[in-house]
Amino acid sequence: MAWLGNFRPGDAPAAQRLLDSLHFFSSSTFRQGLTEHLHRVLTRAAPAEGPAALFSVRSVDAGGTMFLDGLEPAVPGTGGSELIVQNIVRGTERMFDTAVLSRRTSSVEALKNRRVRRLVFVSDHAGSGDEVLRYAGTWLRNPTVRSWRSLGLVRLHLVLFAASTTAVRRLEASPWYDGVHVLHCGMDFASADWEPHERDHIRSVCTGYAPSTAGAHGWGGSEGLAVFEHTVPNNLPMIVRQTKGRSPYGTWVPFFRHRTAPPELMRSLADYRPDFDRQRRLLAVRQPRLAAASRLRSMQRPELNRLIDVLAHVAGRQRHPAQLAALLGLSVPAAGEITVLAWRLGLVDAQTRLTDAGWQELRRAKARPRRVTGGLQGSTEPYYPRRLKGSR
Repeated sequence: MAWLGNFRPGDAPAAQRLLDSLHFFSSSTFRQGLTEHLHRVLTRAAPAEGPAALFSVRSVDAGGTMFLDGLEPAVPGTGGSELIVQNIVRGTERMFDTAVLSRRTSSVEALKNRRVRRLVFVSDHAGSGDEVLRYAGTWLRNPTVRSWRSLGLVRLHLVLFAASTTAVRRLEASPWYDGVHVLHCGMDFASADWEPHERDHIRSVCTGYAPSTAGAHGWGGSEGLAVFEHTVPNNLPMIVRQTKGRSPYGTWVPFFRHRTAPPELMRSLADYRPDFDRQRRLLAVRQPRLAAASRLRSMQRPELNRLIDVLAHVAGRQRHPAQLAALLGLSVPAAGEITVLAWRLGLVDAQTRLTDAGWQELRRAKARPRRVTGGLQGSTEPYYPRRLKGSR
């Protein structure tokens, strides 16, 4: 690959490891995934909450106020990925009839007349979380919307197809959102299946070959690894996005050009995800006996393996569904469903801590399977029955 020729021989393996850890989402996977996730979020809401108004998150300047200062929720014609999300939002409106609104809500009066109780903001990806936080701020700076929320008349929700672990922590700690709903969490350096020395080397390569240290690890230092067919997020390391860099061999050969993934690249890498190494993940949470036993039980059902993996990570104090999803290579709803199953089985309590039954199940999973040495002696001779079983 020409891009790897930018690096010195000692740094090329780290650059290759970085490329192998990228997650590529095709347009169809993105559209279907976000549509289903948005549908799931809307149907799980209590009917008493009232109608929801859906809006595609758009890029806004800090300090603006929605419906004032000339700012409107409509996405401009040059919105790029924002227009794709808006298309999904309007398709969702048709599925829910009058319970969900995405048009004719371009003023505070329109929201009041339709008795909207939920403002649902939808976006494809949050790397640092800055954009979706700025967008929520424009709404809450509107005095009417702010008073509605303080009185409990309106709640703000955010629906994301993907988000880095850094963004999820920031968004859930923010007082601006009443609910943050992420489909895929992780896909960054913190959740990558790397050894500590590999992570340190990759970070030094990202810094050493970027034009400047500012933004070398992606916007806000979020160190993203997610790539979409419709866009290349700016939270990816600079060395995979830049057109000019500090190569010791002359002109820099870019990997992505102009924040887009080349069609031929997406055809070959569509929906590529790095392989999940279960044994390495178990070793990372200090479960060597479980890793050894799981290697011998590799043929057991995947559902049981995932349940045991969740118990192992809960024992290592990883309890949040988004955190479990990032570490286990699952979607956040899937990690949540496994956690609920563990609770129903009595393996974890309401605070997602292992119960006595959970610890016992984890100890049982660590036991090596019993090896049977005896067995029937095989023979190549033909078998002829010598006696017929009599009738009763």
